[in-house]
Parts: sequence; C-alpha cells; structure tokens
Amino acid sequence: MAEKSSDASVAYPLLVVVNPDPDSSSSQKVFSLADQKLHDMTPLESNNKMYFTTPQGWVLVVVSDSNSPSDHDDPPGTTYLLNPQDGSRIELPALKDDGVLPENCRCILSGRAAAAAPGCAVLVFDLQSPVLWFCRVGGHDDDDEGNRRRRWTRHGYDIGCYALPEEYCPVPKKKNLFDIAAVNGRFFFFDSNGSLGTLDFAYNNNNDGGGELEARLGAIAVPGIEFSDGITCTHVLESCGELFLVNIAFPGFCVDGLAGELSVYRMDFCSEPPAWRRTRCVGDDRAFLLGCSNFAAACPASGCGLKANCVYWVNGFGEENSELRVFRIDDGSSELLRRFENGQVLSGIFSLVTTPRF
Repeated sequence: MAEKSSDASVAYPLLVVVNPDPDSSSSQKVFSLADQKLHDMTPLESNNKMYFTTPQGWVLVVVSDSNSPSDHDDPPGTTYLLNPQDGSRIELPALKDDGVLPENCRCILSGRAAAAAPGCAVLVFDLQSPVLWFCRVGGHDDDDEGNRRRRWTRHGYDIGCYALPEEYCPVPKKKNLFDIAAVNGRFFFFDSNGSLGTLDFAYNNNNDGGGELEARLGAIAVPGIEFSDGITCTHVLESCGELFLVNIAFPGFCVDGLAGELSVYRMDFCSEPPAWRRTRCVGDDRAFLLGCSNFAAACPASGCGLKANCVYWVNGFGEENSELRVFRIDDGSSELLRRFENGQVLSGIFSLVTTPRF
C-alpha cells in the first residue's frame, strides 16, 4: 500500500494479506472489514522504509537504508507518523544513535489525537528482546529543552525470565513485552503472575526537569484470573479511557478449525485491590480488533461498518491457513468470516483511521 491509497473507496479498517508471490509488486491484497471483500491496492513502493501500525490508527514510518530507492528524499533515520488514508504526516525526531529498529516490533501511542496533543508519546518495543524506544510527539524545536525532550531514547528493561525447562533452554531467557496498552497517557502491560505491570517515563532529576530519561517499571497487585488449560491468546487494549483484557482459549493444544472460548475483562481501578472484572458489554457502539503479535485496538462499530459489542480476531495459529472470526462478547458465540488459504496469510490490521472521534 502506498503512503496515500490509490483507491479511496476502500473502507477502513483494513487487513493486509501477505502476497504469496514475493516477486509480484504490482498490487497489494487488502481485506476490508466493512464490506468483507478483498481489494487490490497500490503496494508499499519503498524498500528503505519500515512501517509499524499503531492501535490509534497512525502508522510509524522509519527510513532505514539510504542505498535503496525511495519515493521521498528522506535521509536514513527519518521518522514520522503517517495517516494512511490521506497521506498526511507528523514529523518526529530522527533516529540517530541506536537507530536501527528490528523488523519484529510493535508500536503504540500514549494517546489518540497525536497531532493535537503535545504530550502524546510513541513507544516501540522489540517482540524478541527486552528493548524499547521512546519519543514524545509534541514540544518545541527552537530551544534546548524542546530539542532534548523531542528525541528518541533507547531503553533496556528487566521483567524476569521465562520459566522454561533447562533441557529446552539451558540459558535463562529474559521476558519481553507483548501485551501492552496506553490509558490516559500511561502504559500498562499484562502479567499473568497476579499483577498489572506499569511503564512510565520520567527524567531522573525531577526538580528542574533535567537529567536522563528513564523507563520506570512498576506493578499493581491484582487478583489472578483462572484461564482454561491449554493454549491461550491474550490481548490488552484501551477503549474510551478504560483498560480491557481479551482472552481466547483453546482447551487442549489444537487450534486448527476451532473457534476458541472468548472472555473479556475490564480493569476496575477503583476497587481495593484493583481487579479484572468479567464483562459482557464493552459499549453500545464499540468493536475490538485483534491481530497478530498481540495487536489490539478498539473502534466505533457504526463508523467502521462493524458489529457492536463484538471482537474481530485474526487466528494465525494454523500451519497453512489463517482465519478471521467475529465473537459476540455477550454470549461468546463466534462466526467464521473468512478463511485465507493458498499462502494468503493475514499479516495484521494495517490501519484503523476512520473519523476524528476515533
């Protein structure tokens, strides 16, 4: 898909379908959730850019290699947020030191109105190692403080190690973030060990705003949730200023051809202690969208042509096929919307930009 779609009639949100023919670059298959049809759109033409979708609808673009042809004269390290529907962009500081991002990353914003909220921040985290990158969107570039605050910083973190058998993993492997969402400017991540993880960024000298920016991990003690035995898939997301957890469980270890058991929880920060509360309704006009690599987002159902109080989920666990299913949150029933076969695999939700109220 080009940075501005050549077919404005295709309704968002879209799912990108991996092209079974890697040598073909004439078109990109996308699946519109609104009309449930495949469409051909102009593919990404630049080989020197990396694209990271965010739950807020913007796409983080990173120019990675000056030796590849580009449709822009952006130098390596250039970063910006892209609105894929109209091609507008919000400039970000260049990635200079430690500026090479791994391809297997996720990106989220701390707020939705990136262009209008100077306090909004961009967080990129590696899905294979405990490393993340952070940058604030707002600020002024004409003073030292603005330049200092508007820059990318790289952070390592430690949330423990995976409990893996020694014969399988003789050297302990450190955990890394997967399930993370932003609520009211603060980042939260799911920890199955009876806590809700928190991630904040602050300068180590708070008296005058100086010093180095630190990534500060914390934990809020919450009662654990009993999930079904077998394979489980969890996603955390923000919707209308609240934090939700979606769990899809497969009893046993078989995922092919099965719908899974859906459960949705809302975090109750007001209770003592805070706790996940099972819910059957997430709003009269809300829909949840779950993609690969624990991607999760919420959107207005009517504005996107979706069913309200439903979860749209991409099941990429199958060895050959991937499925798009919709779950009703009130009773957990599911419907298969589309099975993608013959090498066509959904790579995830590409864009959720719909209306300003999103």
